Amino acid sequence: MEIFDKGAGQLNQLSASPTITTVAGIEFRGSTSQADFYFLPGYVKKPYGIELWTDTTGVIDKKLSLVQMPEESDWVLNASYNDRSFMRDFLAQMIAGRLGVLNSKTKFIELIINDEYRGVYVLMEKIKQGKNRVPISDLYPTENAGDDVTGGYLLKIDKTSGSPSTTFKSNYTSGILATQKCEFQIEYPKYGIITQQQLIYIRDYINKWEQKLMTEDMNDPKASFRDLMDMPSFVNYFILNEVTRNVDGYRLSTYLYKDKESLGGKIKMGPAWDFNIAFGNADYLNGWKTDGFVYKAMETDAGSKDYWQVPFWWNKLIQDASFRKALATRWKTVRSTFLNTNAINSSIDSVQVILKDPLTRNFQKYPLMGKKIWPNYYVGSSLIDEVNWLKNWIQGRLTWLDAQMTLFGSPILGNELEETQAMVYPNPSRGLFYWKFSLEKPATVNYQVIDNQGRVLISSKSLNFEAGEQIYPLDLTSLPSSAYILQWTTGERSWQKIRLNVSN
Repeated sequence: MEIFDKGAGQLNQLSASPTITTVAGIEFRGSTSQADFYFLPGYVKKPYGIELWTDTTGVIDKKLSLVQMPEESDWVLNASYNDRSFMRDFLAQMIAGRLGVLNSKTKFIELIINDEYRGVYVLMEKIKQGKNRVPISDLYPTENAGDDVTGGYLLKIDKTSGSPSTTFKSNYTSGILATQKCEFQIEYPKYGIITQQQLIYIRDYINKWEQKLMTEDMNDPKASFRDLMDMPSFVNYFILNEVTRNVDGYRLSTYLYKDKESLGGKIKMGPAWDFNIAFGNADYLNGWKTDGFVYKAMETDAGSKDYWQVPFWWNKLIQDASFRKALATRWKTVRSTFLNTNAINSSIDSVQVILKDPLTRNFQKYPLMGKKIWPNYYVGSSLIDEVNWLKNWIQGRLTWLDAQMTLFGSPILGNELEETQAMVYPNPSRGLFYWKFSLEKPATVNYQVIDNQGRVLISSKSLNFEAGEQIYPLDLTSLPSSAYILQWTTGERSWQKIRLNVSN
């Protein structure tokens, strides 16, 4: 294997001398991305896993720094086959890193195998235990008691195809039909090396945490389930999955890890992985929509019957006022800094400049524009179309989440606030809002605006609407600057509520 890399900002040429020459083992990787249905006839572009070796026997691996990334022996070449923008994994990993979620560094490369050009790939760090990847403690077969046995562990929730691993199942079912139990794969310590004592420890720790989470009062500030988990990592992971609307979120390609008790020892979410069908790039589980929560996506009729369900933890955590408050606080911080459309669009634009010539070569090799690839919802006729659709989708998604995260931070009415598919915008506003909601059939709607003491300040007359999406103007300019609740009912449903902010 040869690497041509003159360094950041430099143009590389095959006519130059390689900067790295090494022996490596290479394998196909991925589950769905190896299936025949995934590829268009004649245009097969598969992802690969690479392990660097000291020699051709493959007995001893070798750690090297590839294209300015920290040295390691294991790497992934992501084909980005069904993401014609080549942005989704890059953006997700970038956002994860800025949120504080462990993530894989990414570099765009062009691949040649046996003198055949194979197009643009995303070189990524494989998720594994190690100081430059998941920096948890080494756990040796001799460490089976006391603080020694308490870490480190790297677990995965995913399909079980691929390399063998030690597994155990949750004691609790997930999903609205309560038919499936989450299965945990132990990635570290590795299969065949982990001891029985280590397996029992991590299984019992997870079981204990889930038992507390399932049975304790979520409104009890002293509930002990929080003592076993790193709450900020769960908050950041939730934001990452919801911003990207990752249809596999929480239930597939999901990692969590735990270090020794002497080093903190709580369960943490991450690293982030596998976002090629996120950001609206899925035609199932409402994956193309900018509204709706991912953690509730399996509650559709089709989703409820899926084998891989979202672990019950997330529905429980969202009932915890402290978790909701932490979400709202963190959201406000990140939205005012890096998680805004201008910053994200700037990142997309800068990458597209770099990729202009490489992607021209890629799509000459793989003419995929205008062709639907599983599970595309939107199919653009050009790269510009794909990128613009992605930008517009991100803006819509962030706008919808703004309204929901505002609800989570509301001190008003506590647990009575319910998730709703409606939104008000702009929010905050000086008093002029638009209220957007949908009706399954014609209905009479009554709404009220109430303050933080529960007093009704504005009460509407009965409003008659046809079925479908509605946009209704609200004039609250007579109210002083403050937070309020808009609540409404169609008579057939209980009151639905959403928070809005008047800022004069």
